[in-house]
Amino acid sequence: MGGGSIDDSLRTALDLCLGLGSFVVTMTGTVHRVLSDAMPPEDGWRRIEVLARNCLSHPAALGRELFWNAEVSTEAESADRSLACVVVPVWSDGAQRGLLGVVDIWLPEPDDYQRDGLLRLASDVARLLPSPGSPPAPAHPVDEPESGTTTEVRPPTAPSAARSPVHIDAAGLVASLDDGIMCLDEAGIVVLTNRTADAMHGLPPGRTLLGSQIPMTSGLRTEDGKVLAHDRHPGLLALQEGVARDAHLTVGEEADGPRHLAVSARPFPIEGQRGVLVVLHDTTAEWMEQQRLSHYALYDPLTGLANRYLLLEELRRMLQGLGRRGGSVALIYTDLDDFKRINDEHGHDMGDEVLGAFARRLRGAVRSDDVVARLGGDEFVIAHATTVQPPDDDLVVSRLRKVLSAPFTVRGIAFDVGASMGWVSTDKGDVGPDTLLAKADRAMYRHKRDRATSRRPN
Repeated sequence: MGGGSIDDSLRTALDLCLGLGSFVVTMTGTVHRVLSDAMPPEDGWRRIEVLARNCLSHPAALGRELFWNAEVSTEAESADRSLACVVVPVWSDGAQRGLLGVVDIWLPEPDDYQRDGLLRLASDVARLLPSPGSPPAPAHPVDEPESGTTTEVRPPTAPSAARSPVHIDAAGLVASLDDGIMCLDEAGIVVLTNRTADAMHGLPPGRTLLGSQIPMTSGLRTEDGKVLAHDRHPGLLALQEGVARDAHLTVGEEADGPRHLAVSARPFPIEGQRGVLVVLHDTTAEWMEQQRLSHYALYDPLTGLANRYLLLEELRRMLQGLGRRGGSVALIYTDLDDFKRINDEHGHDMGDEVLGAFARRLRGAVRSDDVVARLGGDEFVIAHATTVQPPDDDLVVSRLRKVLSAPFTVRGIAFDVGASMGWVSTDKGDVGPDTLLAKADRAMYRHKRDRATSRRPN
C-alpha cells in the first residue's frame, strides 16, 4: 500500500489523513519525516522531529492501539502545543519497532478507512525498519532541507560505576513549579501548596492556603464567568467521591481577559489517610491560540467580516428559527461596480483599503444581529431575519443604497463606488442556505445586467 520505502509509506499516510506532516520514529529515537507543501520547511523539520520523539513518552506509546489527537509538548522554553497527531505503534516479530504518526494543527478522529489504512502502513513500515542490533543509519543534520530526512539520536552511554543516591528538596521542587500544586487531607485542609496555587485561587502575595480550607471567596470561576461554588471545587469533589475530577476554570479579571486553567484532582493518600492531589495548569496560551485559529476559520482576514462558512452556518440557524418565531429571512447579495479599475489604476493595496471602507459602511448600515459576510473579492452578503409583517427587505435595501451611494475617501482620494444588489427572502424554514445564497447571487447579476442595459445609448 505504501510503496517500497519508508518515505513512500509516509507520503501515503499523509494523503490518507490530509495532514501537514508524517513521521516514523524508532524506539531508539531515529526519525524519518515527510512534510506537506502547507508545512513551512524552515521550522517544520525540527517541529515534527521533536514531536515524534516526544510521542515515545506518551502513555499509549508502549502498546498496540492507535492513539488519536495526542497533543505532545516539546522541550522546555519552546513548547509546541499547536500540533496534534494520530499515532500507530509499529510492531514486528513480537517486538515494538517504533511509531508511525500523522501531524496537523487539529485532527478529527480517524474513520474506519483511515484506521485500517494506517494499520496496514504500520505493517509495511515494520518490514522496512532494521531489526534490533542492526547498525544505525548514518546521522543527518536536523535542518537538512530534503523530504524524508532521517536523524539518529544515540542513547547515552551507561555509567561505568553506580551513582550515589541523589537527594532532592521536595518542598523546593514544588515551590519552583509553574503549575499550581495542592494537597488536601481527609478533612479538606490544605496541607501542601505552592505560591502558584495560592495566586490561582486569587490570593495576593503574602497570603497562603496552607493550613486552611479552600476559601469561600476563591478567585476561581467557571468558564461562563460564574464564581465557583465552594462545594464544587474539583479538590473537594474528588475527596468526597473518591474518584478523579477534572475541570476547566478561569481566574482573574486582567485587562486582556482572565487566565484559563485546567484543574485535575486525584485521590492521593496522605499518611495512610484519604487525601487529594490537585494540579492547576495555566492553559491561557493554548486557549488564545485556539481562539486565533477559530477566528481565522470563521472570519475574513481583510475585513473582519464573516466568511462563507460562518455565513452559511448563521443562515441555517436563522432558517431553522422560522418555525418557532415566524417571520422571514432575507439575503442581500452585493458587489462593487468597476472595482477592477481601482486595482488597475491605484494598485491592490488601495483596492484592499476601499474594500475595508466598504465593509465598515455595510456593517454600520445594518442591525447588530444581522450577519455581514465577505465571500471573496468584492462580493458581500447580508443575512437579515425579521418578525415584522410585511417583511422590511425593501427598507433594508433602500437604506443600504443610500449609505453606499456616498463617495469613499481613502488616502485623500474620493472613489465614487457603485454597488449592484440582488435580494431574496423566504418564510420557509426548509429552504437550504446554499439554495438561498445561489438565488440571491442570480438576483444580483440580473440587477447588474439590467443597470448595464439601461446605460447603453439607444
